[in-house]
Amino acid sequence: MCNVTCQRTWGPSHMGQVCFRYVPLRHRCRHRAVEAAASQQSTGGFGEGLKRFAKQVQAQLPLVGLLTRLAAPTGGVGNDELSYPEFCRALWDAAPMEFNFATAEWEKLHGKEGQRRYVLLCLWMARQGAGVVPSKQIAAAARRVRVTQDIEIEMDRFEASRDAVFKQYSYAERPTGKLQDQIDLAVDSICRVTLGLNDGVEVSPRDAEILTEMVAAAFADQEGAQALVQRSVRSRKDRANAYL
Repeated sequence: MCNVTCQRTWGPSHMGQVCFRYVPLRHRCRHRAVEAAASQQSTGGFGEGLKRFAKQVQAQLPLVGLLTRLAAPTGGVGNDELSYPEFCRALWDAAPMEFNFATAEWEKLHGKEGQRRYVLLCLWMARQGAGVVPSKQIAAAARRVRVTQDIEIEMDRFEASRDAVFKQYSYAERPTGKLQDQIDLAVDSICRVTLGLNDGVEVSPRDAEILTEMVAAAFADQEGAQALVQRSVRSRKDRANAYL
């Protein structure tokens, strides 16, 4: 495998940033790329399996793989998932200005429990983990962070659970959660960590407005996300037992 080695660092705004160094390609990767090209010529086109393999090779190229991951908040190419710092950077670069305003207002209203890094953690786990990591595990992590304020350990727990699943899909399409499930999980996790609400409890009109803006901005690349977020916030009472 030829990878980019990343190290977590933290900026003054608690946002994750990525420091990286480039690792030279190994001969095996070049050899596989040649084999893939030869296979394309002999078969006259890519099959579905070969397309997945090409994505794997692209994800393993140091420069191209990194740039592709940073440009794709939904998780990059192939099975090369975004870390929390990478997700933060990608979302921060891609999100509309409404996201900046909403997260700043959220923190102003709710203090340390409303810090942007907690919101980003919930959004990261929801987008990367829905349909892969059990929803109750992600919701439980949000509840713990409200008490411990330790996002590092929750990042490690989440990545261990997620990566254990994806090891089974080395050369196949990874499982993904439905968009509505991702949004519901994001909404409910933020309500747990910031508001301390039990599942199924409705959000106040003021909080609902800001919460909708934050989550919708994080899913701005998904068609129809705004309406789905609004529905998710309104229907919280129907999810009282969603994470048991």
